[in-house]
Amino acid sequence: MRKFLFVLLIGPVLFASDQNLATKIYLSIAKELSKKDQPLFYIHGEVEHLRNNQKISLTHTCDQADIIVLNTLNRLPKHCEKKLIFTNSYRVYLKNENILGAFFWQKGRPNIVFRGSSLKKMKIKLKPSFNKYID
Repeated sequence: MRKFLFVLLIGPVLFASDQNLATKIYLSIAKELSKKDQPLFYIHGEVEHLRNNQKISLTHTCDQADIIVLNTLNRLPKHCEKKLIFTNSYRVYLKNENILGAFFWQKGRPNIVFRGSSLKKMKIKLKPSFNKYID
């Protein structure tokens, strides 16, 4: 019973902490890729913790976005596929060369990966601190 109460009381705090960490990571990535202090995000698909987050600036269309964060490419307008696209799904990242990188959780840990060929193609140079994440 104590374990159940512990999980019930502490679980939301840990979840909120993970969401805050994820938000900080996404902001850091977006600022690095777009070279803007306040990048505009377009959220496509099931990425609710960003959609409802007050710390990031959202746009309702991908045309205005500096970065697109998605978990599926289904129904993403074709003209948006040339934008900076990041995903929260490693599978989606592996299946599509247009996706610049991924930020996902695996075994309770955050993972980041950038596609080196896409960075070169888009002429994006990352800070040396990001080099360890380039695939």
